[in-house]
Amino acid sequence: MVSEILQSYKLDLALISGAYDKAKASPGVCIPGGSESVRITPEIEEEFFLGMERLGLTRDEAKDEVFRLQISGNLPFVGQSVPTPAMVYNNISTGEYDVEIRYTVSESVGTSIACPTNNQFQKTIRFNTEKTRIFSSISRSLSVFGVSLSVDASIKYITEAGKKDKAVLNIKQVTNGFGISEKSTTRFSFEECNRDTNANANNCVQLAFSNIYDDANDNKITTLVKGRTNDTGGYVLTEYIDNGNFYEYYLEETYNQDGEIDYFYVEYYESLDSGSTYEPAVIEQLGSLDLAKYGDLYDTNFDFEWDVFVELVPAPTTSNAAGRIGNGSGFSEYDAFVVMPAGVNPNNFPDEFIGWGEFFNNFNSGGPVHYIDFYGDASQVAGAVIWRYSIDSNGNEVYVTRTNTINKL
Repeated sequence: MVSEILQSYKLDLALISGAYDKAKASPGVCIPGGSESVRITPEIEEEFFLGMERLGLTRDEAKDEVFRLQISGNLPFVGQSVPTPAMVYNNISTGEYDVEIRYTVSESVGTSIACPTNNQFQKTIRFNTEKTRIFSSISRSLSVFGVSLSVDASIKYITEAGKKDKAVLNIKQVTNGFGISEKSTTRFSFEECNRDTNANANNCVQLAFSNIYDDANDNKITTLVKGRTNDTGGYVLTEYIDNGNFYEYYLEETYNQDGEIDYFYVEYYESLDSGSTYEPAVIEQLGSLDLAKYGDLYDTNFDFEWDVFVELVPAPTTSNAAGRIGNGSGFSEYDAFVVMPAGVNPNNFPDEFIGWGEFFNNFNSGGPVHYIDFYGDASQVAGAVIWRYSIDSNGNEVYVTRTNTINKL
């Protein structure tokens, strides 16, 4: 899914470039789709291959995946002439980005599309002058038989010559109908293992996945997945926490180069009386964990090798002071936060975050844990501000400042 999204945005960038000068010459004015066309060259297709290779696929796997997307109509073939999207250009001066382009593409590659009459475009793409930070987002809504579904998704792609690629995918989904509201938020980080992409051996990639589901009774179910993989195999750790029903699962898997599981281990914790007495139980352990074989992959610290590592200060505890992460109505068991550059309010610019983290008070299995995925630079650490992230009953994102800070490790 992530590779498909990234290739879609790479294609969008190629198509936007065809009418970029025309749109730039008339800021704020929509340029109709098909005003220009872009012929797909081998160089453009090579970008699709390289993007997938840098995110873990072999050259043959990348070619197969690109071909699959071409056959399905999601990517064009070399030699195909594709119309530019309906688009409007604007200069911006907030945070990491200098240019914003709002645009709409046809559902079918190769078909022109007119400017939207309501000025509501499907997608937004922002990038800095150096094109080392690229952000794209899409919003869709559907209403049928009294049930409404809204999905907002965005992806931030960080790339720089000689440095690792990293992608951060965010999805917010809200379902309303018949007096019931359900919400889900997902964040997914995907990056090369080594800071220097040229030294990234065996197509090694690291991933972190987090999903928070709020049911109709506002019970939170959280899933956290972290792992690393390369051409020789990999491992995945999964936490599944349902504090509303008083149980937790912890799974550990390692697998070989063919994707076959070599080792599998799971722990299960549950409440005996829905109160304060809990019983841990090892459910199953299969295979043998070969640390020699997975020595280049297995890392329980899950350090993401970006430019700067940070820690939350003070670290959340079982009894958090007012104004901090892990304190407040509804936030004693689970809390999520974003790290914002100094002076940037996420309620106004929600896409400008430079880090993301979560706090779990895993009371069944021994107390609170937290993590931070930071991808700003060292100069942004001192002034960074921590904002709690949540979604209200209407599906709106809400950000509230916390007194926590971050320190560089």
